[in-house]
Formats: sequence, C-alpha cells, structure tokens
Amino acid sequence: MVMAKPKKPKKSAGKMHRQVQDSVMALPYVIEQQKKEGKKFKAFMLRYISAPLLRLMNRILNARRYRGEEGQKLKQTEQMRRHLDHKAAAMKHVQTQLDAVQKKKRPRG
Repeated sequence: MVMAKPKKPKKSAGKMHRQVQDSVMALPYVIEQQKKEGKKFKAFMLRYISAPLLRLMNRILNARRYRGEEGQKLKQTEQMRRHLDHKAAAMKHVQTQLDAVQKKKRPRG
C-alpha cells in the first residue's frame, strides 16, 4: 500500500506576493554576487530570464491586489509594515554585531 504525502497548505496570496516582492528587490544584489563568484551563466539566466518573469508576476499581483481605493490603502499599510520590519531587522543585525564586537574585546581570564 502506497502512503500519500500530506499536501502542503497553499500559500496565501499575500505571502506569495510578499515573497515575489522580496525577490524582485533582491535581484540586483544576487546577480552582482553571482558575477563576483564567477558564475556568469547563472547571472545571465537570472538577469534575462528569471528577472523579467518575477517582474511580470509582481506587476500582475500588484494589479490584482491593489485595485481601487481599498487597494491603495492596503498597499500603503503593507509598505509601512514592510518598512518597520526592515528597520527592526536592521536594528537587530546592528545589535548582534555590537554584541559580537564587545564579546571579542572582553579580557579572558
């Protein structure tokens, strides 16, 4: 008897859209990193195949989710939430860096 794999729950439209938005924002950095690592083919694929597809998906999702006056309010709310999330993540990163530096400077004994 073959056991069926449990199905993954579908991602909500909001989560999928956010993931696409994050991917679009990170693309230039990822492409540059691939070039630095000498992976020219992968950088080419990202730039000319993956990037246009992600941008198209983002445009479609934007058009669908942010339609009308309610959509504009939702967009603004999400942008502010993202901004605050990024700010909190940056503060956390800085704090961990400071902690690491202070740990190194402590005299051992």
